Amino acid sequence: MILDVHERLALISMLPSEGDYKALKTMRRAREMLSFTPEEMKVLEMVNATDASGKQRVNWNPAKVHEVVKDCPIDEYTTNLFRDELAKLNSKDKLTEQTMSIYEKFVVMYK
Repeated sequence: MILDVHERLALISMLPSEGDYKALKTMRRAREMLSFTPEEMKVLEMVNATDASGKQRVNWNPAKVHEVVKDCPIDEYTTNLFRDELAKLNSKDKLTEQTMSIYEKFVVMYK
């Protein structure tokens, strides 16, 4: 599945941090696959920064976002996890502009 920077970040944030061993191993593989390579980070000019409240965050050049897309082969277990989470967000009217495109890819157009 072809995913852009914002979609990859949104999906990474949806990955659970708890579960049984098998689920955690699968989530680790998904997180690694969705993460950014050093080459992508260089293109995006990604840098770690600390905001005014002291929280760590990552900044990048928004003009470069469209230069980085990745074909991510997402397994069935993880696909179903994302579909379920996105369906929950939709049913609660909690979809955002950031999650709308992945909702379309995982729920509306998924075959």
